[in-house]
Order: sequence, then structure tokens, then C-alpha cells
Amino acid sequence: MMKFVLDQKYCWAEQLGSSDQPVPLVILLSGDDSMQQLSEIREMLLLRIAAGDCRPFLITGFGPIDWDRDFTPWYLEGTGGRIFAGKADKMLDFMKNALLPMLQSTLSLSGEVYPIGYSLGGLTALYAHCRLGFAGCGSCSGSLWFPGWLEFLQKHLPPGKVYLSLGGKEEKTKDPLMCEVGKATQKSKELLAKSAKVTYVKEPGGHFREIPQRIGRAILWLLEPI
Repeated sequence: MMKFVLDQKYCWAEQLGSSDQPVPLVILLSGDDSMQQLSEIREMLLLRIAAGDCRPFLITGFGPIDWDRDFTPWYLEGTGGRIFAGKADKMLDFMKNALLPMLQSTLSLSGEVYPIGYSLGGLTALYAHCRLGFAGCGSCSGSLWFPGWLEFLQKHLPPGKVYLSLGGKEEKTKDPLMCEVGKATQKSKELLAKSAKVTYVKEPGGHFREIPQRIGRAILWLLEPI
């Protein structure tokens, strides 16, 4: 694993699987535990790559991350006094103008880029794809309940491949915003189908169940052999 500091952020990158050809890039947007999450699914991913079920790829992540600041696309005052600062565009600038150029100049990458995130990171992965036009993205248990999201998506439908997942119990919450996540995810799927190849996976359990495994399933679908 390669570790480095870039624009005052600690970053890491690791290639899974060997290849004599340039490989796709996965950007993991799942907070400061991203390296730990990768460690929990690394062996499974390597086995699937060896079996020919997944292409070799480079995966990268960075921090520190303030979820309510860095993984929200615009300002929102949530329930219980929670403030979402809406600074995702600043993080996208870091990805586009610092992280990607650095990795592309030093490693053998194919040009395919897939941001994959969890929760608010899942919202931001899809937002990043809409804004920057990557090859695709993965939104695992994405916070698509975020007010204004569906209106934004209608105006910025992306191409490529989009993976959506949601736990079956996630919409069963008393939070007046988050309880809309089921309907918002289904509506997002309908909208995305107009421009992209999209899949939706209903996961068992609530929001905090098998987070690394949910991310792993998104990677496998996005990087299935061509």
C-alpha cells in the first residue's frame, strides 16, 4: 500500500490484482475508516479477481473527513440542530485537481474512475459522478433523502454505470428526513435509468450492517469483466 500526504490530506492507494494493462481506479468515499474497511474485504476481492469475476484495479482513499461538511453538496439545517455545511464541491476540487493528476502521473491507470461511497459518502459519490462525469459510481446506503437531491439529479443525469443499494430497514426511522430514503432511492433509480446502466440491490438489515461487504459488492458489479 502506498501512503502519501497531498494538500494537507493523508492519502493511500493500493492495487488489487496484477495486470500488464492500465487498470481502473476506485475512489473510496467512506470516511476515515476506509483503509480498515478495505482490509475486511481485500481477501474476498482478490479471490474474485483471481477467479476472473472482477478486473484488477487501484483503490484509493483520503482523510481526514468531516462527514457533515465534506460529504454534503449544499447547506442544510437538519433535525436536532445538525448542520450539513455543504462543502462537497471543495472535496471534488481536491479529487479532480490534486489526487487524480498525482495518481495518473505516477501509476498505470486506464482512465476509468469510479467513486464509491457509503451513507453521506454514497450521496457524494453519485454527486461527484453527476458533476465530473466519471465512468460510473457506487452509492451504498446513500443518503439520497437529502433535500434537493432529486431536483438536482433531474437536471444532471450522468452516463456510465451506477450501483445503488439500501438496507431493507433503513427507511424505518423516526427521523423526518431520513425516513424518505427508500422512496428517494427508488426515484433516483428511475431517473438514472434514463441515462445510465443502473442496478439496485436491496440489502438485509439496517444502515450499519456489513458496511465493507456492501462496498465490496458495488466494486464487483462496477468492475465486472468487459
